[in-house]
Amino acid sequence: MSGPYGAWSDRFETAPVSDVGVLVGDGALMVIAPHPDDETIACSALLLDAARRRRPLIIVALTDGDGSHPGSVAVPPRRLAEIRAGEQLAAVEALGCGHAEWVRLGLPDGASRWDAGRAAAVDPLVERCRQLGVTAIAAPHPDDPHPDHHAAADLALDLQARLPQLRILFYEVWTCRLAPDAPFRQDDLTPFRVTTDREAKRQALAFHASQLGHVVPDDPAGFTLPDWFLTLHDSDFERLSWLHMPGEAPGAAHFDAIYSASPDPWDVRTSPYERGKRDAARALLGDARFDHALEAGCGEGCLARDLLAHGQARRATGIDQAADIIERAQQSAPQGLRLVQGRLPDDLPEGPYDLVIFSELLYYLPEKELERLAGLTRMQMVPGAAMLIVSYLGDTETPLDAPAGADFFIALFGPELQPVARHGAERFRIDLLRWRP
Repeated sequence: MSGPYGAWSDRFETAPVSDVGVLVGDGALMVIAPHPDDETIACSALLLDAARRRRPLIIVALTDGDGSHPGSVAVPPRRLAEIRAGEQLAAVEALGCGHAEWVRLGLPDGASRWDAGRAAAVDPLVERCRQLGVTAIAAPHPDDPHPDHHAAADLALDLQARLPQLRILFYEVWTCRLAPDAPFRQDDLTPFRVTTDREAKRQALAFHASQLGHVVPDDPAGFTLPDWFLTLHDSDFERLSWLHMPGEAPGAAHFDAIYSASPDPWDVRTSPYERGKRDAARALLGDARFDHALEAGCGEGCLARDLLAHGQARRATGIDQAADIIERAQQSAPQGLRLVQGRLPDDLPEGPYDLVIFSELLYYLPEKELERLAGLTRMQMVPGAAMLIVSYLGDTETPLDAPAGADFFIALFGPELQPVARHGAERFRIDLLRWRP
């Protein structure tokens, strides 16, 4: 799971610049900060987005940072902890998150990883995640070189072990100190860049005066954030990496078994849910007319057939991995509909397409395959193409739930895939997006 840090850092040069809100999802956000200032240094984009959306926010302060100036008599550790907690609160409020809920664990600075309080925090934090509807946790990367950062990463992983649908977004604070050949966890991560407001971040960071050489008058050997470090983090971008969800996505045998038991296991022809979903998809497309539509995971191609019948598409191609259902559907395929048997991402049919539909499909693929699918889809869409993503909101029994699968896939395209509209229903969600490279 590890590779050289230099190779990982190079990946950020071309990583998508993504909407941080898409990465977090529609729920609440939890930020785990090992010390007061880590959330400001590396999570300002997340906090600014939470402020804009009035997103419910929990900040877990692992330590109060009372070990930064051990030689001071004027500012002993207990007083320093009070000062740094106040600085942290002021900085977060400066980023617009005065509504944040705080959980202060008060673990020992520099030794939180070995303190029993870290493990004891898991149960109440799991319960709070459930109560508040947390969809994402931000924590330091597990190889961020500081024991308290390791502890924060461990805490995030412990929470995900209890709540497997939680998204984990790793941020980086001190990884810049690592040598290029240092081993670094990366195989199960996807890097993203997110934009921040540099001036707002500067103003917030200024509240951490105790870490900028002020406040403590009698400990010249105490910790101060170095100038090179501040310059490095004074950027329009911050790094986040999406931890791939635990578990294995179902393979071809899973679907073969489903279709062998019933030729129409989801009642796509007669179910009110299926009909309502197709009607909502067509309504979201409105009066637009498309030359060539792709329906991925098409089954019998019911949505593609509807688009052709109503004149919303001139031609359509459907792909599904179930050979029997494709063979049966081909027998009744109308003019203009081509049906192909294959497995995504590798068998994506050639376009070009001005409409691409992923209907209740993306969450069946693991993140690495979604990355490949996004790359292949890019090459088959014409500029201005529409993308329709239909997501089932029930239990999918997959590592990625449907919203996470859709959000991860959308984030891979960066700002070139622009949201147009969303239809939300009790059991499904439909996203309409536009490809503008």
